[in-house]
Amino acid sequence: RGYKEKESSCEDSSLDPDRIEQIKEKWLTEQNLIKDKITTVDQRDWNLDGEFRVGGLDISFIVGDNVNACACYVILNRKYEKIYESTKMVQLTAPYIPGFLAFREAKFLCDLVLEQRDLKPEVTPSVLMMDGNGTLHPNRAGISSHIGVLLSMPSIGVAKNLHMLPELGDIDRKQIAASLKHKGDTFDLVTESGELLGRALKTAEKGSNPVFVSVGTGISLDSAEKLVLAYSQYRIPEPTRQADIISREFLRVNHPTARQLQPRKKAKEKRMF
Repeated sequence: RGYKEKESSCEDSSLDPDRIEQIKEKWLTEQNLIKDKITTVDQRDWNLDGEFRVGGLDISFIVGDNVNACACYVILNRKYEKIYESTKMVQLTAPYIPGFLAFREAKFLCDLVLEQRDLKPEVTPSVLMMDGNGTLHPNRAGISSHIGVLLSMPSIGVAKNLHMLPELGDIDRKQIAASLKHKGDTFDLVTESGELLGRALKTAEKGSNPVFVSVGTGISLDSAEKLVLAYSQYRIPEPTRQADIISREFLRVNHPTARQLQPRKKAKEKRMF
């Protein structure tokens, strides 16, 4: 059972194995430095009353292209209203190696947040959510942790898929989903040694699939769960859902596929007899 942080990512096979091992060794050293700075306790009172803002981050790729992508950053208020939006085309030239997604994507997402903090600091969010993992990771330091530590901001990983870690034992994803009956139901993801890595959370009444919440940094898992649930109208919480929608639409308009360029067929007129 291998670990992969995003369903769409494939390990780079263009590099020779020795080179991949050299990169892994370097990145692991840097990842351990990030891990040492992660905090999994609340750094503040997560009261949602009044002015409260959440940032959402995501990257969407051009179909059939693993290098050129659109990075997106949105900020929503408590009413799910978008108060800030930024998109940028980026080139992800670092190889994808399972367990090291942050070294491929984090820089571009951090740049969007740093730009916002410089241009419009008054809308800076209290916490960041992103499609990816935090402590629910082989080395307990996924992309959400990297971004949170590098920006010195609380962060939450909200993954659509649970990629099984061996230390989680014989957890069955279908059984997890079946056990979650109503919005707000949870299932703790605990290792065989008793380490709590994350939590499956049912975020909508409709549908059966949960999301998988984990701490990035600067927040407790209980508070992360609370915030994800509070910002969810559908299965995917609104900050990351909006970032995904906006980045995909940007690519559709500016980098359409051949299929998208094809004229739509006119609907056949109904013949009346």
